[in-house]
Amino acid sequence: MQISRPRSTYKRANTSETASDSTLGTELLFVDTTVSNFKSGFSATIEPEALLLDSSKNPVRSEAEHEGRWELSILRGWPRLHGWRAGALIAAVFALISLLINVVALIWLSTRKKRNGIVELYNGSCGKAESMDLWVHIAINALSTLLLGGSNYCMQCLSSPTRKDVDTAHAKGNWLDIGVPSIRNLLSIPTYKLVLWLVLGFSSVPLHLMYNSAFYKSLTTNDYNVYIVSQDFVDGSAFNMTENASPHLPYARQHDFKIDIAGIQNGTKTPGLYEQLQKADCIRAYATDFVTNRRNLLMVTKHDPSVTTLFDIIPYTFSVFDDLYTWICMSDDAMFAEIEAAFPNQPIGAVCAKRISKMVALADQWRPYGHDVQYCLSERVPESCSYSANIPIVAAVIVANLVKVLVMTFVAFWLRDDPFITIGDAVESFLNRPDRTTEGLCLLTKDDVRRLSRMHKGWNDESISREAKVARLRPVRWAKSASRTRWALTIVGILVPLFVGVGVPLGFAIVNVRKSGFTIQDVGFGKVSAVGVIKGWYIGWSGNPAHDVSLMVLIANLPQTIFSFLYLNLNGLLTSMWLASEWSGFATERKPLRVSKPKGAQRSTHFLQLPYKIALPMMIVAGFLHWMISQALFLVVVRQYNATGTLYSPIAVVSCGFSPIAMIVVMVAGAAIIIATIVLGCARHYNPMMPLAGSCSAAISAACHQPDWDDNAAVKAVQWGVVPDTIVGPHAVGHCSFTSGIVSPIQDGQKYAGLTMKRRNGRRSKGPSVFAEGLRAFRFKTKQSA
Repeated sequence: MQISRPRSTYKRANTSETASDSTLGTELLFVDTTVSNFKSGFSATIEPEALLLDSSKNPVRSEAEHEGRWELSILRGWPRLHGWRAGALIAAVFALISLLINVVALIWLSTRKKRNGIVELYNGSCGKAESMDLWVHIAINALSTLLLGGSNYCMQCLSSPTRKDVDTAHAKGNWLDIGVPSIRNLLSIPTYKLVLWLVLGFSSVPLHLMYNSAFYKSLTTNDYNVYIVSQDFVDGSAFNMTENASPHLPYARQHDFKIDIAGIQNGTKTPGLYEQLQKADCIRAYATDFVTNRRNLLMVTKHDPSVTTLFDIIPYTFSVFDDLYTWICMSDDAMFAEIEAAFPNQPIGAVCAKRISKMVALADQWRPYGHDVQYCLSERVPESCSYSANIPIVAAVIVANLVKVLVMTFVAFWLRDDPFITIGDAVESFLNRPDRTTEGLCLLTKDDVRRLSRMHKGWNDESISREAKVARLRPVRWAKSASRTRWALTIVGILVPLFVGVGVPLGFAIVNVRKSGFTIQDVGFGKVSAVGVIKGWYIGWSGNPAHDVSLMVLIANLPQTIFSFLYLNLNGLLTSMWLASEWSGFATERKPLRVSKPKGAQRSTHFLQLPYKIALPMMIVAGFLHWMISQALFLVVVRQYNATGTLYSPIAVVSCGFSPIAMIVVMVAGAAIIIATIVLGCARHYNPMMPLAGSCSAAISAACHQPDWDDNAAVKAVQWGVVPDTIVGPHAVGHCSFTSGIVSPIQDGQKYAGLTMKRRNGRRSKGPSVFAEGLRAFRFKTKQSA
């Protein structure tokens, strides 16, 4: 085989040199053919051509032009805080801001009156409490998203391998991930990094389990008594509370609540205390799940006052597990009979909810308990909904937040080694010090490494043939950049919680809501309603409000924790695809490496492998979904006051509320994310002129065996392709590599192999490479056959 190196064919590197476009990808086949005996060093006659690659003469962009345009001016005095360290510092700063906010909040809460660890911050209008809850939850979810993003960033930095880690793995026939979040790397990184990685991961659990319920609103409901009275009672006439006047009166006297009938009668003369309502308005006012701004109800009849002025007392006691306001439907025998005939064998609560609108329309015919009511007097009371904070939960959040600040700060300032954060870091290292384990494998792909790892003890086993390969150009979808395992964990990991955790409960929720006579629109969006409260479980009820609330908090926020881990999986999948996109771009464009510590023409980076244009929208979507999940399943606390206005139970209800509308939004958003990810992976293709290395350290290393004349290629603009010293022909074997010199694109059907590298001083590496041993064996067999 002849190798020709014509000087006329060698051109000076320039940025306009690009490979031709192609719609095909690269498929590599092992073939039994002669490998190149060309060594990486130029001959004495050719070596001076390398002077053309001098950075002062090479028309590539200058270092100044490539200094990170995103570089923070405040960091210029801190030489170590560049590249990924700047990103880690930003994450630590945001975590510190969150910590300060939480600490100030805890100090302020500690100065206020508390009961069993719960501090009431506000008591009054339910609308204002709802508004406070909305804005506080938006702020909490924003902080949670920043903490999640910062943790993910620093965890990826900690799991990124160093050159020493990669060399150790390659020597054992293993490989590591570069540029993506990786579980594989955890067994190969130093123990202290693994511990910090685990600490960051586990510190996220209390944040997502508790943070959203550190502050919560409590609704209020009032018990009330319904009094059937005459006009004379309202006017102040004496009343006669006889047992035979009403079957309800004995029950009223035996009730736990003290009934001050004289006080009720005197209250009717207090201006503004009682509001006169027509019967239709009366039905509307009390046909509600939670009576928050009214209490006792007087129904004034046309009965003969000569009998008595007080006819009935019907106590109403709230219970979310019982039918609400059914007394309105059942109090009129004629209307109740009509309801039973129209809706046979249906719960009275569901039927009553459906008939309220009709009862309002026929209010003139309503005769509660057989009395001809003229109008109603409704006792108006101030709303007493509250907004509270749980001090133990806030303290737990602060501890987790502090842990994150400490670990993130350590990563930014004191992580001493130089991990391969980006593929540019790895390429730089392999160009400066080529990896001998991958010599002769210039077209090695990630799939090759996986296949060889399954077939042999390791992908670099000496029994593996390192002869030339034939390049077969075939389409390569973005989906190929990530393993099937990563795809399965991401897609199935989203589908299962989406179906089991959202879809199934949504189906039950819609059925139960409809059975109760309501629609999902009636339940609302993130609002508490009796029909939107999960019934049938008794969690808590220990008598300690803080304990009961804390138990329910864990259940209400469990979906937040699950979503956080799903986000990390999705982030890893998208990172894999964009990493491979950046990699394949080197086949058509000469550009500087994007590295952590830029030198020469290299570029700096403040993101990892996922560009800002993708990472920032992802964080926004994650924050939106965190908030949406908090509206789909949320903590419900209801306080109960008796008919006299005394607090009867600080926690009459502690459960989880649900919103079918929010669940539907989460379902749609989750499905859209899955579809968009699959479409992205299947519709887009990588440049076919470069083998798909993905995040595989071995495949990346194999592409970085440049000729010896190409000194300091890593600090210049580089391109990957066929080096100029091998001519593509019917019998020639080419070699591909990153180089700052001119390259040509690979050709379909052409054979390519690697070069046996020499050290920069011209001496051979210590010991023959596996590829060199195979080459010598081939020559010996050829001579014997001759």
